[in-house]
Amino acid sequence: MRIFATAIAVLLFFAFLFTRAPAYLSYSEKPRKADVVILFLGNEYRERKAEALRLIRDGYADYLLVPAYGKLLRAADLGRSTRNGAPLRPPHYPGFYEDTHIEVLEAKKIMDRNGLTSAIFVSSPYHMRRIRLIANRVFTGGGYRTTFVPTRYEKPTNGLWFFSQNNIRKVAGEYSKIAWFFLYRWMK
Repeated sequence: MRIFATAIAVLLFFAFLFTRAPAYLSYSEKPRKADVVILFLGNEYRERKAEALRLIRDGYADYLLVPAYGKLLRAADLGRSTRNGAPLRPPHYPGFYEDTHIEVLEAKKIMDRNGLTSAIFVSSPYHMRRIRLIANRVFTGGGYRTTFVPTRYEKPTNGLWFFSQNNIRKVAGEYSKIAWFFLYRWMK
């Protein structure tokens, strides 16, 4: 009977963790003044861009950086499109690097080239934990200050998320990409 009770307790524990899986992914900080807002590509680009532009309009930054396109725009130039052509995948990164990691590396390179040291990272709520993990690995030394603000225009993945195939795909995909990041960072 004791083994059965232990098995049930372990099963309930893992069921609880499973239901809370999106909560870990959704990392958020209060916005604070920075040099640049970094905007990440993805299926929810419109929602992410709306958040990035709102932060700039509210005075949190003077620049918008879209590293996948290699674009750094001043707030005054935001009338121009930030989506132009195919995203860059610079050849000098290993093929096993995931796109978000490359976007963070490119963002740092562009920031360094322009003397920028503080950034607000904007993406989807479920995407923020991985961006934070990668950024904390990339933005070391040099006095960088990073803030992570998910878009408010996209509904977060929570509640009974596991009843939606799309939500299951998002959550499972993020966890697999986090695991892949921890594996390949030692492959350099």
